[in-house]
Amino acid sequence: MVKTTPLPRMGLGMAALGRPGYINLDRATVFGTEGRTVETMQDAANQVMDRLFESVDHPWLDCARSYGLSERFVGEYLRSHNVAPDKVYVSSKWGYTYVADWRVSLDSPDAKHEVKDHSTENFLKQVQESS
Repeated sequence: MVKTTPLPRMGLGMAALGRPGYINLDRATVFGTEGRTVETMQDAANQVMDRLFESVDHPWLDCARSYGLSERFVGEYLRSHNVAPDKVYVSSKWGYTYVADWRVSLDSPDAKHEVKDHSTENFLKQVQESS
């Protein structure tokens, strides 16, 4: 029989930490003058995840393919901190693909930050990418 642990009532959503255009209020105070580089955002995500792991026994991190680099940030954090799989919950979602290429402002009003595709082919592709 598999031992189960109930999911936490609340998880940490990684949308704002995984893509640079999501945080738009008072960003200079949060990120300084260097802006929102991948490294700066990874550092910010690490700081938030540090606080989460300090305060919760089995934290829940919620990612998505459309949350920019959220899966990468969470994966790098978990590997660098040697977090065992049975000590964390990680969820992700499929069907949307982040296409903004780490740009906050896009070139045209019709440009998108993410593209929706709920095809079987995209599902299978994203399962592999998220693994």
